[in-house]
Amino acid sequence: MLDAMSGSGTSSNIDQYIQLAMQQASQPKYQLQDKITQLTSKKTVLSSLDSKLSKINTIMERFTDPITDYFASKSAESSDAEKFSVSSTSTASAGNHDLTVERMAKSDTRVSMQYASDDNSFGSFNTDQTFSLEIGHTNDDYEFERLSFDVTVEADVFSKTNEEVLLEIADQINSKMYNLTSDETIDNEERAYASVVTESTGNSRLVLRSGKSGYDYRLDFTDSANGLLSALEVNNSVESSGTSGGYINEVGTSATDSMLNSKFTIDGLDFYRNGNSISDALSGVTVNLKDTFDSPETITVNNDEEAVKTEVESFITAYNEALDFLKSNTQMDPETYKEGVLSNDLTYRGIYSGLRNMVSSTVDSVTNSSFSRLYHIGIEIDDDGKLKIEDDEKFSEALASNPKNVSEIFNSDNGLATQFHNYLEAYVKTGGTIDASKKNIESNVISINDRISLMNDQLAAKERILRDEFTQMQNVINRLNNQQSFLSTFSY
Repeated sequence: MLDAMSGSGTSSNIDQYIQLAMQQASQPKYQLQDKITQLTSKKTVLSSLDSKLSKINTIMERFTDPITDYFASKSAESSDAEKFSVSSTSTASAGNHDLTVERMAKSDTRVSMQYASDDNSFGSFNTDQTFSLEIGHTNDDYEFERLSFDVTVEADVFSKTNEEVLLEIADQINSKMYNLTSDETIDNEERAYASVVTESTGNSRLVLRSGKSGYDYRLDFTDSANGLLSALEVNNSVESSGTSGGYINEVGTSATDSMLNSKFTIDGLDFYRNGNSISDALSGVTVNLKDTFDSPETITVNNDEEAVKTEVESFITAYNEALDFLKSNTQMDPETYKEGVLSNDLTYRGIYSGLRNMVSSTVDSVTNSSFSRLYHIGIEIDDDGKLKIEDDEKFSEALASNPKNVSEIFNSDNGLATQFHNYLEAYVKTGGTIDASKKNIESNVISINDRISLMNDQLAAKERILRDEFTQMQNVINRLNNQQSFLSTFSY
């Protein structure tokens, strides 16, 4: 011992002895740190499991949507996309419809009489002029109404040139419309617009145009006390011709005789609408008119097999991913004999078999018992428990005969969507089983970290004691070495 701790490197030897002693004393701490690593790994796995199960749950909630039946998806086709286009929702009925278009919807456009730009034709108006402009509006309750607002042109404006007067009137109208839009009295697309145009050099007109097309959104006027609008001829109930004012498209007195409305026939019936995008003529079908034509074209609505298949495959993919994840994390690898992170947790081991049992079960709430299991619509389960649309023809035939043959397996009273949702919700909901497990892990990690912190204090104290003991021992050795050196001088 004297030799071991004597001479150069004595301090290094002491450090080695202390390091070995501290490593031995730190073993319980290292075990706790390993425990934290294991818990953190388990929490990560639980988060991934939560994500995968939640994905299935979200799909199943979609499948049982009370408003949209995603298994009844329809596709709509136009016989001539340059003349009109079509789209459809699940509420559309399969079938063919004839369409002709007599006229397209237009915005209400009014023009004033033509003025010599630099003349002064408004000198007779020597007081403020206030007139009213009325437009159409659909309110937040989807109710249609007519709104009227006042526009005032101050007296001093009328001493200016004709072009300047027209520009001031246009500016006052546009400012009023801007304010109505800003305070959300009307929607932006409903606002009317005013402008001044120059058809030929030295001549100007005021032009007013409704924001939306159709008779309901027409412009109506209430003249000022001194008849400013009459002088402008902007409210004339005649078609503008030459230099006179009036309407560009005949306004008419109703939806049926107004040239502002589109007019078309579907299967021989006449329809009149404010716009050219029609979503209330055929249930579940939107028709976008692009041109007029008198030879019938065809709207074709079919069951959209590819869309339905995409919906079903979204479930199959999510299910297979979850099953693979559960298998690798709740069971032992048969090749490496390594256990999954959750293999000793009975709470999660049962999910694997629970999911497999559901997809192989019979749904007894379907209308047609011939389509009560997944394999009845071509979906089969392989040896690993994963799903696949194995028989496309069987899937197509089931859907073509009646979309409910496919949908009810999932969204009937005890369909797979309902079963999966009821089963998974307990795990993935906020405050559910997985949340509780993760919080328990977090609590354990905090507790272990507290123990590690206490151990660090104890180990630091132990190291100080060991260093003091070795220092004292070193001092004793040094004294003995000095005495030995002194006595050796007498041996000669």
